[in-house]
Amino acid sequence: MRWLAAIGSDPAAILFVVGIVVLIAVLLGAVLAGRARRRRERRESDSMAPEKADEIAIARWVEEGRQLFNLWQERVERVNELQSRLAAMAEELGRLQTQLGHMGELRAENLRLNQETETLVLERDHLRAVLARIGELVQRASKEGPP
Repeated sequence: MRWLAAIGSDPAAILFVVGIVVLIAVLLGAVLAGRARRRRERRESDSMAPEKADEIAIARWVEEGRQLFNLWQERVERVNELQSRLAAMAEELGRLQTQLGHMGELRAENLRLNQETETLVLERDHLRAVLARIGELVQRASKEGPP
């Protein structure tokens, strides 16, 4: 009983309790209204003429067919989009393969130039050795004097 007295003395608690009661009443009303609507629909469908039921079934099938058609149309559009993207990727791949071929040619050219450079370095070193030898001979000849 103390908690009841505590709730009765606090306006916020009273509002909270009233809110909960109203919420429960609204939910109960919604449930009862739904049950009543379903009962009405069931009575109407039972009392409907067979021709009317056939028309409703056909209308549902037509609507489902429309929805299915729209779904397939969207999927076909998506497939077309993917095909165009795939074609663009194939074109890009071809371009990259062409560039890769050019890179292979450039590597071969680079290898040939490196070999030529090595040959020229060897020739330069040989010429330096010859010039050094000539320099030594000139120095020796200048020290010894003219013959």
